[in-house]
Amino acid sequence: MRNWRSFFGFVLAVAAPAAGADAGAPPPAVPPCVKVQTQAIFSGAGYNHVVGIENGCTRAAACEVSTDVAPEKLAVTVPPSESRELVTFRGSPASEFKATVKCALKN
Repeated sequence: MRNWRSFFGFVLAVAAPAAGADAGAPPPAVPPCVKVQTQAIFSGAGYNHVVGIENGCTRAAACEVSTDVAPEKLAVTVPPSESRELVTFRGSPASEFKATVKCALKN
């Protein structure tokens, strides 16, 4: 019986920090019901950088989009059950880019 209590105490001691670690983490930049994808589409004169946002939520999503190639923030509101595509750069020589997307659900 004594070994069982020691083991149980050890499990609690190990599990407690893991559970508390997420409590202070910042909220995700995009709600789980919002999906983001990026693509670089060749257009003959270079690559067009496109960021797609699909809103599967029941409320509209107000989003800000920027990329490592085009750091100026673009704002877009995506209604529920709809999607939007933003061209962030046209004719880029870069076939890859990284998008930063932050969305908040409207009330």
